Amino acid sequence: MRKSSNKVLCIIGAIVLSLCIVLSGCGSTTTTTTTTTSVTTTTTPTTRTVMDQNGNAVVIPYKVTRVAPQIGAMAHMTALLGDSNEIVCAADSSLNATFRKIFPGYVQANPKGLSTSNVEDVIASGAQVFYGPITDAATIAKYQAAGIAVIPLNAFSTVDQMKANIRKIAEILGGDAPAKAEVFCTYYDAQIAYCTQNTSSLPKVKVLSLNSVAGVMSTINSTDICSVYMTVAGGVNVAADVTAVSSVSAENVIQWNPDVIITNSADSKAAILAQTTLQSVSAVKNGKIFVVPWGTYLWSVRSAEGAMMPLWLAKIMHGDALTDLDMNKVVRDYYSKFYGYSISDTEIASILAGTPSTTMTK
Repeated sequence: MRKSSNKVLCIIGAIVLSLCIVLSGCGSTTTTTTTTTSVTTTTTPTTRTVMDQNGNAVVIPYKVTRVAPQIGAMAHMTALLGDSNEIVCAADSSLNATFRKIFPGYVQANPKGLSTSNVEDVIASGAQVFYGPITDAATIAKYQAAGIAVIPLNAFSTVDQMKANIRKIAEILGGDAPAKAEVFCTYYDAQIAYCTQNTSSLPKVKVLSLNSVAGVMSTINSTDICSVYMTVAGGVNVAADVTAVSSVSAENVIQWNPDVIITNSADSKAAILAQTTLQSVSAVKNGKIFVVPWGTYLWSVRSAEGAMMPLWLAKIMHGDALTDLDMNKVVRDYYSKFYGYSISDTEIASILAGTPSTTMTK
């Protein structure tokens, strides 16, 4: 009986030992985990592509730091967007002392006064991009051969086209320029809307843009942006349909018989007043000849300060009805908003009188 018990104990012991060995083996199992780390390398591109107004793709440097706006109005747009220090060549003679005071970066960027009217100047400036109303294929080819990207901007006849220009210039400049362009376009639209809403029910005023230089009179037709400003301000451009804008006769002016004449300089106003044949014209007879305001640029042309032109026109044509419109405040707010400049009352008076520091052209 004892032997049988011992035998059983031996069997049980063997089973327990086997279990211990198995459990011991399971406990010694080791799991190894391998982690793979991936490294991503980002390369900054050297170029980017923009589309011109004709739908053509133009390759420009990824970071643009040197530009040549073809006309003074576009130099002004560039400066308004905060990049006057990148204008290495411009229509220098059309940028007056007020422009240079408000935008000292331009003076530093173009100390020699290199001019976009001279192909050699543009090339010598080291400009990366040239933009403006350029159409001459041979000149474009010269710039391209010199490694300068050319972006034609040839449409200026409507508010939408004007906004498209400033947005395109902002796209070329990059950085925060596009955001600034949107702020400007919002402001621009607001001025157009104000004038339209407040003058649409008022009697229309016959208005003529007339300039007299060296005895030759000229005007604008409906293709000029200022004609749009006349319309939204509650006026009618009496020369809207004329084709020969650069050769206006006294007979034309007498036939149109405008209620208001606007002109681009005090000298031009004096020349118009001096013409004895025009004394019967309503605007001359009633003293309704006004010199267009001139700040960092002329308001009546393609500059960004043209955003204030409809307000000024509305005021001179419908001042009695627009008693809430204060042009001194308009100028002060504009210079503060877009230039960060605290303008003086004397400077405002000079701007509204159309007496800039130097002569400017379109």
